[in-house]
Amino acid sequence: MPITVVRLRLFTCSLIFIFLLSGCGRFGGLSKTMEANYLKYRIEYMDKMAGDIPTRFLPAQMDSYYTKHFVLTRIEGLFNQFSLIQIADLKRKKVTTLLNFFGNRVFYKGTHGELPAGIKELEQMEYRLTGDKSVIGGLNSERIEIDTGKEQFDIYITRDFSVRQPNIVTPYHTIDSPLTDFPIQLSKLKMHLSCIGFESKTVESELFKVPENYRSVSRLEMEEIINSLFTKE
Repeated sequence: MPITVVRLRLFTCSLIFIFLLSGCGRFGGLSKTMEANYLKYRIEYMDKMAGDIPTRFLPAQMDSYYTKHFVLTRIEGLFNQFSLIQIADLKRKKVTTLLNFFGNRVFYKGTHGELPAGIKELEQMEYRLTGDKSVIGGLNSERIEIDTGKEQFDIYITRDFSVRQPNIVTPYHTIDSPLTDFPIQLSKLKMHLSCIGFESKTVESELFKVPENYRSVSRLEMEEIINSLFTKE
């Protein structure tokens, strides 16, 4: 075999080896950090009580991170004894729900196209773009009229940034622009979320990974736990 061919093959093998080494320490084939559009939402509870818990003691804000590959929402509170996190894998259209309540840490990995555990689906939904403009949380927003067949209400979207399937963790997943103001229901807990802040930031890819100290449960188990937290039943 000619020396030049041998050298070429050795050089190619070296490049492959270096590439493999550089991939070590990466999460899911992604770099260690990624760019995110971060939105902070104010949470307004529609009822005074959630089971035996006064809603004034429940978390007042929700954090959301919109990236090229993931959407993550996070609610934390009750003196750091409660957190509910939803991690949406946009490529696979799957949402993982993580719940931490008084040190009990569980997660449920959803199936393709499935809403997060505990989130109430709308039986039907028709919507109309109104063209009405507003600024919510520093984002240019547009009002949308929603008709479920049982009730009518408004939500707001923004086109200041875009991401595929931005609303995959909500009942409004067919709407392709991020939400800035909308109602949502978790178990029996009715909430209204409104954006109060926006910024672009760099985040660690580990943010979108399930920690090792969480144990896997079924969807039924996860929803039973969520229901027990917010109902008297």
